Amino acid sequence: MTRKRCEEDEHMIAEVRKATTKSTHIYICDCRPALNAQANKAKGKGYEVPEFYENIELSFGNIANIHEIRASSTRLRELVTAPNIEETKWLSNLEATKWLHHVQTVLQEAVKVASIIHNKKSSVVVHCSDGWDRTSQITSLSMLLLDPYYRTLQGFEVLIEKEWISMGHQFQARCCHGTQDITTDYSPIFMQFLDCVWQVMQHSPYVFQFNKYLLTFVAQHLYSCLYGTFLSNNDKERRQSEIRSKTQSIWSHVNSHTTEFLNPLFREKCGVLLPSISMRNIRLWRTTGWHSIPSTGTRTRYLSGSWSWFTCEIKSSRIAMSCRSQSSNPPRRLFPWSITQSRKPRGSLKILLYISSKVLF
Repeated sequence: MTRKRCEEDEHMIAEVRKATTKSTHIYICDCRPALNAQANKAKGKGYEVPEFYENIELSFGNIANIHEIRASSTRLRELVTAPNIEETKWLSNLEATKWLHHVQTVLQEAVKVASIIHNKKSSVVVHCSDGWDRTSQITSLSMLLLDPYYRTLQGFEVLIEKEWISMGHQFQARCCHGTQDITTDYSPIFMQFLDCVWQVMQHSPYVFQFNKYLLTFVAQHLYSCLYGTFLSNNDKERRQSEIRSKTQSIWSHVNSHTTEFLNPLFREKCGVLLPSISMRNIRLWRTTGWHSIPSTGTRTRYLSGSWSWFTCEIKSSRIAMSCRSQSSNPPRRLFPWSITQSRKPRGSLKILLYISSKVLF
């Protein structure tokens, strides 16, 4: 159980070595802590034994699992949404959440992978226990650091589609879309990735074509279910549910309102980024919108159905909504949504809503 060989893995590493023209050395990045990797051997999720491979170097990234990230995000949410907190205890309470520590750990591993590829001209194999959480974080951040294309508006959209959506990050499970309770699968892994991108933007604000509002916009609609981009767990489920034909992509809105998301300070000529990931440079991303992120103490109620047309009557600062759904008992409820425009609209408005979105009480 401790030293099993896998011919398929050994063959894959050998083929990767053949494709690497400038180096015969292969680096394997296991994102897990070494202790966790040892424990996962019993589940068949072990790690490579260097003696069975030629010219490899194995390292562990010490990135926390989804359970630790969930606990950390819950503590952070409670801290930033607390009505009253002593000023003298703010920094100590923030440190106790360990959120910034987890962000730093992910960034350090991404910078290490990017540095190996850029400076040593070697290939790096990245994996964790499953391959759709920590692996997506490291590969996407490494590409962001290495290739200026992924720091453009279009490139960032491609990066998320390629390394997160197509690679099977379980958005429905990790964001608890369409479930009544916060499950053990919930964990804001993608939010942590966006936080890491924000940290890099703080370090190098001139090398990104898009601005920080894009990150905030994506973070908000990760949980709103207004767009179909982050619905379901994988492409198979999206095809079965016909998500792409029944919903609008978040990138359709972004690409039709590009002026809102462009960085006026952008400079095109910039190559590889290898920022210093010191804790003194890691800051709290305050515009994340932690109020919209589920917590273990949130009570939720869900409306049945899937996609339905609503007719909204604008009344003062509230929107009275009557559902025109095919269900036998269409829900009717008054939603206390604030209207932020200086001139409040009058009359009715017809909109399409995804009914499995959470209604918080």
